[in-house]
Amino acid sequence: MKKLNSEDLFSIFSIGDEEVYKEHKKEGVMDDPFVLFGMAVRGVENYFIIDRLYNSRFGEKYDSVRDSIKLKYFNGLVRYLERVDLIELKTASELKDEFGLQAIKYALDELLEFYEEREIYEKCAIIFKFYELFFKK
Repeated sequence: MKKLNSEDLFSIFSIGDEEVYKEHKKEGVMDDPFVLFGMAVRGVENYFIIDRLYNSRFGEKYDSVRDSIKLKYFNGLVRYLERVDLIELKTASELKDEFGLQAIKYALDELLEFYEEREIYEKCAIIFKFYELFFKK
């Protein structure tokens, strides 16, 4: 039985909007905090859709590389969050209106839980800044 190549499999996860923007000479869009934040929020949703498809298609072969793919993909999403200038964001309400509080909470919870389980606390700190922005009491 041929082993599943995680690098080839990861390619569908790694092809993102950023490459599309560069291809169409729209690199400036990648400095927009709304675009960056949206890529992280929608990226979490997209990950789980693609994950289900691959799990269904490849089964046990996929299981052997699933965690490493998720780590690479989520690291990319956190890099988008790192690029968001929180000072530039005047209010969280515009992001709430754009992406929806439920989707934001889902994405941040998934990312935070993933890194907490692995005790990667520097990523948790980045994610938690956004959590505080939206859900501070």
